[in-house]
Amino acid sequence: MTSKNQHKSCQYNYACAECDLLIKMPRHIPHRTVLSCPRCKHTLAVGHRNPKHHVVAVSITAIVVMIIALSFSFISFSANGQNRDIYLLQASSELFFQEYYFVAAIVLAFIVILPVLYLCCLSIIILNTQYNLSFLSTHLLGRIASSILPWAMTEVFLISVLVALIKIVSMAEISLNVSFWAYVVFATLFTYVVSIVDNHRLWQWVAQGDNW
Repeated sequence: MTSKNQHKSCQYNYACAECDLLIKMPRHIPHRTVLSCPRCKHTLAVGHRNPKHHVVAVSITAIVVMIIALSFSFISFSANGQNRDIYLLQASSELFFQEYYFVAAIVLAFIVILPVLYLCCLSIIILNTQYNLSFLSTHLLGRIASSILPWAMTEVFLISVLVALIKIVSMAEISLNVSFWAYVVFATLFTYVVSIVDNHRLWQWVAQGDNW
C-alpha cells in the first residue's frame, strides 16, 4: 500500500498555461493518457513511452535532414527554354540582396535557425538529465526553447511555398528537388517532436537536469 506521503511525493504543482489554474500533476503519465485543465479544458500533457529517447533520436535525424535541405537544390523552374535552380537559403538571400535586411533575417530565423536551435536545446536538456553537463544551464536552455518555439514556422513556410507553386504552375515547368523533400521530412519530424514535448514535460526535464 502506498502511503500518503509517498503519494504526495509523486505529484507537484503546475500552472495551466491558458488560465493559470494551479494543478497537482503526476510525475509519471501513462502512455497516451491526456491530462486536461479542469477549468478551461486546455491539454496540459500527453503520456508517451520513452519520450526522451524519441526526442533525441528524432531531433538528431531532423538536424541531419536540414543539412541535406541546405545542401541541394530546392525547386527547379523551366520556362521559355531557360532553367533555374532555387536553393532554400535563397528565400532569405534574395531579400538581403534587395536590401530588405530585416525581412531576410526574419525569414532565415523562422525557417532554419530557430527550429534547429529548438531541437538542439531539447537534445542538450535531455542529455543533461543523463549526464552532468555542468557548463550548460538547463534552466536557460528551457527558457530559450519555450521562447523560440512560437517563432519556428516550418509548416507555415511549406504552406506558403505550395500556395506560390499553385499560382505559377501554369507559367513554368516545376521540379521539386531533393532539398524540398528533405525540408518536408524536417517539418514532419519537427512537428512530431513538438507534439511530444509539451510545456509540462519540458520543465520536468529542466528540473531533472538542475537537480544533478
